[in-house]
Amino acid sequence: MYTRRKFLQQSATLGFVVCWDAAFGRFELVDTHFHYQSEFLKATLNGNRPEFLFLSTDSLGKGALENSPLMAGQKSGGQYTSKATKRKIGYYYNRPPKKKPDWEITFNRKGFLIHSRYSEHGSDLSPFVLNFSQQKNHSTVLGLMAEKNYVAFPCVLHMPGMGTFEITCSKPEQKLYYDAGRNVDEPFVRIEFAAATKDHPEITYELASKLIYPENDYIQNDPAFDGFRRNFINIFQLNPTIRALANNSASDACAFTVYKYAELARYAPRLTANFTAMDLVRQTLDRYMTGMLAYGQVGYGTWKSKFDALDSMPSLLMAACYYIKETEDKAWGHRNHGTLMEWAQKIMANDTDNDGIISYGYSGNSDSWKNFGELTRPSNWWDTIGFGHDDAYANALAYRACTLLLDVNRLLEVADDGEVGAFTNKLKQNYVSRFLNKETGVIAGWRSKDGNLHDYYFLFVNSVAICYGLIERPLAIQIMTILLKKMKEVGFTDFRLGLPGNLIPIRREDYVHFEKRWGYGELEDGSDGFQIYENGGATACYSYFTIQALCMVGMVDEAKKILFPMLESFRFNQFEGNCPGSDKTRDWKTWNGECWGYEGFLVDSYLTFLALSNSELVK
Repeated sequence: MYTRRKFLQQSATLGFVVCWDAAFGRFELVDTHFHYQSEFLKATLNGNRPEFLFLSTDSLGKGALENSPLMAGQKSGGQYTSKATKRKIGYYYNRPPKKKPDWEITFNRKGFLIHSRYSEHGSDLSPFVLNFSQQKNHSTVLGLMAEKNYVAFPCVLHMPGMGTFEITCSKPEQKLYYDAGRNVDEPFVRIEFAAATKDHPEITYELASKLIYPENDYIQNDPAFDGFRRNFINIFQLNPTIRALANNSASDACAFTVYKYAELARYAPRLTANFTAMDLVRQTLDRYMTGMLAYGQVGYGTWKSKFDALDSMPSLLMAACYYIKETEDKAWGHRNHGTLMEWAQKIMANDTDNDGIISYGYSGNSDSWKNFGELTRPSNWWDTIGFGHDDAYANALAYRACTLLLDVNRLLEVADDGEVGAFTNKLKQNYVSRFLNKETGVIAGWRSKDGNLHDYYFLFVNSVAICYGLIERPLAIQIMTILLKKMKEVGFTDFRLGLPGNLIPIRREDYVHFEKRWGYGELEDGSDGFQIYENGGATACYSYFTIQALCMVGMVDEAKKILFPMLESFRFNQFEGNCPGSDKTRDWKTWNGECWGYEGFLVDSYLTFLALSNSELVK
């Protein structure tokens, strides 16, 4: 047993300066550097200047403190003399000597305080800096941003797989500088705590460890849910340069993912006393409403298609409707109702045949994609597969978006000319006949302009259609039964990996990105690209919908068989980061676990946590 006495004896032998407090943690001085550790926090401070050399947290308080995501050299600037006192380290600016430290760090079991003092006898102080390496952890700051790179207090620093700090400031008008970079040698996230000034001669920042998740008596003491408790807010990654939620803090925003943030935000507890996850959704929507473009929209740099993705407008409209319904922010709803109706009109305008089915501008015909440029993209999120013309997934989102808008119109008491209601009725009336493949008994991915169905046993297409109310229960039971049987037949059984989007290979003629690295197969049947990336690769993305659809048709045990192995992977952060010895990342894998991802952290994966809002799954 590693006792306090044994620790003190060993430390004295090694020449450590030691402080120990059972309620506080362990503090020591080694080779001029200051070390602190509790079950929630482990830190090393440079003895020569105010910067962390090591910083790790475990918001569960279980002592998982091996990983420090900091980059070398925090660049806080200046040379300091320093001294250590119990629970504090005082940093003294070295010209001229002062009685009080310029920077003072105070630790407690669950966090620390950063205190800055201004002195007219010294030059201006550089900020206290934390630089996080995204290769080690996809850290993000979550908060309200009125301007690029500056976050209002209080805010949240979230370190996926590790923990969360709520950050407060003694001067609420102060802002936290926040930046992130992707196209650099080492992708980073950077935050800066401004030093005290003549106008603000003393400033204190507090970082307090916390867990943010919907509490449930069934999961509180069960380690199987540790990943859920640490990582519930993983889906929220705020890009500081565009002030919007994105794939991760240094990656693209995607218009067609915004609805997922809103789906989870409906169940998220407050992030701080001052703001919620829904505030992040509203802030993101405000950026789109004022002209911001994102991947999936014409005019965005890497979206080379002539048409918006069919799921972009439905996604934005769904998110806006969820925000209004959940917050009952009628003022925001009335102020932006014109935009919501514009988005609905854009959705309905894609019903070019007046049959309730929206269509993409590209035909989706087999072998048609070779006629376009490499970055011409199909009609939805699954952007390497040839979804085109009548897209079953995008139509399911269109239906959901417009039915939600009808709810919002009633909530806002806005007159409705009946156009949206007529559209949703027609869409539902024609959906099954347009997309059901009678040969397989499941919903196909798309019907191309030449009338052919393209059916690869898409789990996500069928599940989304069931979850959003387009499939009546008898047919839904039939579909989920067939898909489970097919999954077993093709040999996918390791649900720790998530789920494949499709259960059989995408044929070469229906693939869009002509590189094997992205799942393209040189063979006609596409089998040599199968299980790579979106061509049947396993991922946590969209798994929620299959789990939820199974619950909706009464197959709760089958849903649990998928969910609980995934929870094991979430517990050990197996859907993020690089695979050892590989430049590929864990967000996509073959069925034997070989990595084929590239984002490193893909927020869509964490929509899976929404499944735990279903009480049937956790009893």
